[in-house]
Amino acid sequence: MLKKLEKKRRVLELGFALGFALTVLLTAFAAHRRQVADRVCADTVRLHILANSDTLEDQLVKLQVRDAILAALPDSVLQADTTTGAEAALRQALPVLHQAAQQAMYKAHSPQTARLKLERLDFAPRDYGSFALPGGRYTALRVELGEGKGHNWFCVLYPALCVSGAQAKYPSQAENALVFGRYEVRFAVVDAVKNWIQQ
Repeated sequence: MLKKLEKKRRVLELGFALGFALTVLLTAFAAHRRQVADRVCADTVRLHILANSDTLEDQLVKLQVRDAILAALPDSVLQADTTTGAEAALRQALPVLHQAAQQAMYKAHSPQTARLKLERLDFAPRDYGSFALPGGRYTALRVELGEGKGHNWFCVLYPALCVSGAQAKYPSQAENALVFGRYEVRFAVVDAVKNWIQQ
């Protein structure tokens, strides 16, 4: 009877120890993931275009403006080595990009005007299919068309993830794993738990 109680006590102690260790491990993982996510936010410049409204016509104009802005992006933005360099190049290119947006709307016979500004904005997490961005505060080139009350369109200007043919990556391996290969991050946690259990 005493041996059974002792065995139960050891099982409970082991269960509590494993639970505590797992809690510590998951907390450390969550903190590390948040740090990496914050670095992704700091190392990204997004493009955010808001349509005038959700009518088909306004949504088509939004896409035409998108194409015009992406075509007008200077090489200095696409070839920037740092976020700061990309932001500086975008600030300098704002008049050219504004003109490209206005010209696209003129060609579409739209009476709307475009407002472009580079600012810090909060974004929800977003999965683009080939990559995903964590939620957080990003620098963005915000383009408001007309009332700016329609569905929006997002992409990433730096690194140049939404420019066709561009080879873009983040400065650190952890950022690339989070943005492009979410499974690598999950496997790291599983591997850490397995190693801890085997010790």
